[in-house]
Amino acid sequence: LIILVFLGHFRSTFVAVLVLPVGLLASILVMQIMGINANIMSLGGLALAISVMVDSANVMIENAHKHLENEREKRRTQEGDEGTEFTVAQRVAIITRSCVEVGPSIFFSLLVITVAFLPIFVLGDQSGRLFKPLAYTKTFAIAAGAILGITIVPVLMVYFIRGRIPREENNPVNRWSIRIYDPLF
Repeated sequence: LIILVFLGHFRSTFVAVLVLPVGLLASILVMQIMGINANIMSLGGLALAISVMVDSANVMIENAHKHLENEREKRRTQEGDEGTEFTVAQRVAIITRSCVEVGPSIFFSLLVITVAFLPIFVLGDQSGRLFKPLAYTKTFAIAAGAILGITIVPVLMVYFIRGRIPREENNPVNRWSIRIYDPLF
């Protein structure tokens, strides 16, 4: 919904929508392999990880949109080329460049979040039994999100981010929010 509302591009939403079930299935598979049952705490860990997994895809999609918009504007000013779309090779190159720009930062930020849960694994007794399922499932889901973010998300972006990408200034939600926060800055 955030991609649809703020970027105004329906196909781009499929990237985030497809990453979410794949990441959750990967973490549930690892839970099954390790023998971790699905209780309220482990499901809570999955619920906490969902937003982080989708946010990584959102950042990559938004960056690709911005790169495509900037390249289109550059073409418009240099060549006066208003109506032509990018060739497939040009679009792939622009999306690849945008993924290379933010991909490592997203990957390592997800790893930092994963490492932050490591102290929970040394808890003992009742608190360990209570919180370890949450830490395991959140760790699995975020690790899956990190791996998907540098493997599947860029590929899905190449397939789904095409056609006319709306300019940021044309979106009424963006114009309204800029009018509100711009005076604050």
